[in-house]
Amino acid sequence: MADDAGAGGARRSGVWSLIVTAAQRRGSPTVEPADVCRACADDLGVDGVALTAVSPRGRQLLAATDARSRAAEEWHQATGRGPAVEAVEGRAVVVANGPTGPGTFADFAARAGVAEFAALPVRVGTVVVGTLTLVSGGSIGAAPDLLARAAAFADAAGAILLGGPGPGPGRDGPPGEADAGVADADQAVVLQAVGMVAVQLGVGVDEARRRLGAYADERGAPLVEVARAVVTRRLRMGSDSGP
Repeated sequence: MADDAGAGGARRSGVWSLIVTAAQRRGSPTVEPADVCRACADDLGVDGVALTAVSPRGRQLLAATDARSRAAEEWHQATGRGPAVEAVEGRAVVVANGPTGPGTFADFAARAGVAEFAALPVRVGTVVVGTLTLVSGGSIGAAPDLLARAAAFADAAGAILLGGPGPGPGRDGPPGEADAGVADADQAVVLQAVGMVAVQLGVGVDEARRRLGAYADERGAPLVEVARAVVTRRLRMGSDSGP
């Protein structure tokens, strides 16, 4: 069990490094949904990735790497059904590769040239706040390691979406009030702050985590409070922010 936990932590750290690198390549001061999708697609070798926010008001596409991923999300939005909707309702990964039929997602996928599709719920604590969807010309369901890696990207996406409702990628608003009591929300805020600090300082995730912790220690402040200040843009880490 401890080995599994350690592997999961290493996987999450590695994924954050890839996402931060994607943001740095764009020259962005913040990590955005598009960075999650691009890093995920490149790392997993799938044909496309999309990230969608989910709320009682419906689904909102935040980013997609390609036309097929975007079209797949638009199909879900238009019909209100399909594997991405099932992933939210069932709070579990859904892999769609069933037979075609008129009006089904499988029929759409066949016409769009999608051999296999996977939808992963994006969570903040116990609350599902979105979906990360993968399209591929190969077999996704037969590759459990791929899905485990994709789940780490979905966790990272949850940390980014913790910013709450706002103008979309690069939102400036604070974490939404609806998430205030969510379990593990503090950890998600810290993860998001680490990613932002890494981009701001041009360093790796491990160094960003060290700098964030050092900044909090020097000031005798709880780490999560410093992380919230970074996420809400009240604090920007500079070269003199910590040892």
